[in-house]
Amino acid sequence: MTERAAGESAPVRTRPPTIRDVAREAGVSKSLVSLVFNGGENVSEERRDRVLQAAERLGYRPNLVAQSLSAGRRDLVAILVSNLSNPIFAEIVGAAKARLGEAGQRTMIVTAQVDDGSGEPVLDRDNLAVLRDLRPAGLITVGTIPEFAELSDLTATIPTVVASAIDATDDTVASVRTDDDAGIALVVEHLVDRGLSRIVFVGGEGGTVSASRERAFRAEVERRGLEGSAGVERADFTEAGARRAVSRILAAGGVPQAIVAVNDLTALGVIAALEEAGVRVPDDCRVTGYDDSTLSAIPRISLTSVDPHNRRIGREAAEALLGASGPFDRGREVLIPPSLVVRDSSRVS
Repeated sequence: MTERAAGESAPVRTRPPTIRDVAREAGVSKSLVSLVFNGGENVSEERRDRVLQAAERLGYRPNLVAQSLSAGRRDLVAILVSNLSNPIFAEIVGAAKARLGEAGQRTMIVTAQVDDGSGEPVLDRDNLAVLRDLRPAGLITVGTIPEFAELSDLTATIPTVVASAIDATDDTVASVRTDDDAGIALVVEHLVDRGLSRIVFVGGEGGTVSASRERAFRAEVERRGLEGSAGVERADFTEAGARRAVSRILAAGGVPQAIVAVNDLTALGVIAALEEAGVRVPDDCRVTGYDDSTLSAIPRISLTSVDPHNRRIGREAAEALLGASGPFDRGREVLIPPSLVVRDSSRVS
């Protein structure tokens, strides 16, 4: 190996450094460099330091994907996120990633949907193709994935856990989500205890979770004998859908005493539409959400919301994946008990 004079900088390279460059710089074999970066234990500290220092001088970074695809390496877990617009998914992904990291698993985050050019989300089949090529050791899906059945070739061969959604195939290890029945019951109880009966649920469209929360609302209303005064206005999970729903409610005449939104983004749309129409929240109409996202705690918003304990959902999803082995268990459902966080949007002083 040629010695470099003190203070002399490394030669300018026109291509990224490779494992061969590191081996040459450190004066060791290529296989030893590979052993160092793959966590091999039978390497002396002196030679390990020499390799790492050479890599640092050259600016070499190992190809983590290539390492995970190499023989015997199964430490890459893919996290497929429904979309990036819902802030609760970041909490779930963060908790899952942290738990997987504790277990020595590397993670790659991929989005499941892309804008089709007209503002409508569609399944990103390019990203699904990448997942198939990578052959990860495991898969966690977060949120409702459209056309989930298209993942069946993955879920049949890779341990898969569904987080914060209901959709699954027969091959999924587990689904981990909030207990929608319990969450909606908490909201309705909170409003009824304050003497309210003219309550409208805004949601029911946009996926199986939305439909589940609508069913939970209808069941709770029936249980309390409120069918004559409470109702449903269909909407998806978006703010725009919420605005359209509120317009229909107001056009039908009369302002409800309270609106139960299917999630926090919908609740924000509800509040905006009500206030634009001159309806004061909470004085004229109280509003609640679901998900207890970071937005709900902002003082200007101060939204009463069901806390599904998203970080626990993420961590439990990772635990379920880590516990899968051999012919892995299938079809287990884990329901996380929610709690209600009461804020100004449903309180009247």
